[in-house]
Amino acid sequence: MHIQIASARQLMPYQPLQQGIALIQVLLLTAILSMMALHFTLSSRQQVIIATDLQNKIEAEVQMRTLESKVLFALLTLPRDEQDNSERQDSVIGRSWNFFGKPFKVANNATVSFQDINGLLSVYGTAYSAPLERLLLQFGQSSQQAKNIISNLHHWQGLDKRSVNRTENDQVRGDYLANVAELKLIAGIDDIIYEKLAPVVTTLQNVLFNPMTAPLPVLKVFMSADIAQEIERLRQQGLLTKQRFSELTQIVEDDTITFAPGRRQFININIQVGDSIVTRHMIVYIRPENQIPLVWFQ
Repeated sequence: MHIQIASARQLMPYQPLQQGIALIQVLLLTAILSMMALHFTLSSRQQVIIATDLQNKIEAEVQMRTLESKVLFALLTLPRDEQDNSERQDSVIGRSWNFFGKPFKVANNATVSFQDINGLLSVYGTAYSAPLERLLLQFGQSSQQAKNIISNLHHWQGLDKRSVNRTENDQVRGDYLANVAELKLIAGIDDIIYEKLAPVVTTLQNVLFNPMTAPLPVLKVFMSADIAQEIERLRQQGLLTKQRFSELTQIVEDDTITFAPGRRQFININIQVGDSIVTRHMIVYIRPENQIPLVWFQ
């Protein structure tokens, strides 16, 4: 029997191979551990971001509820007449407010806007059909297109049973519009026209019209564009008074025209905390002398 024992020199070629394999295994393990550490780091950052966003959202909601209460309290307790503003000076809301839709800041991260409903054109019934037709002409509709839209609007509300125009779909309320969004269902009102109409009309009935709080497109329906632009300029600068308005427009208060902000207000509140933004839209009926001082329409 012959037993051959390999010398150390004969085994040497296998040692570098084994060392190389061990090095690769160590490198792979290191890479895997590095990837796991990176994943844990990213996951931790994401969790922190999610937690921060949630905290900001909750904080914004809390601030929204607080500000909403302050806004409604101000509307219920402070005079809205331009001649009596001494009581409003102690209120951040009262001394900054306007009723023609211009946002005003009440804090570094919060804005509020009021739009007097009496300043909007009502699509309720037929009382404002003529101004609405002129508004549609201003928005680029032809005379016939404007007349068709008004006719279809009446048909939708069940006001004109004999109308030859019909909506393009089978859904017809046969009653007054529940909200402005239903204008999208009126034949002839496409997305472009709707985007122009929505901010300047209301589905609520208006017995009185307030031109001093009317949006600029509505002002142009009742007066020349130059005068409307001047009214808007004075209004934005806080210089418009009832007397100056009448001097420029020859419009005075009567049984259908008022210059005082009405009790129904469209309120828009925006609050931002970090990247979280909370917005509140509502239409309220303010009547402080009543047992139920606030009524929410929308």
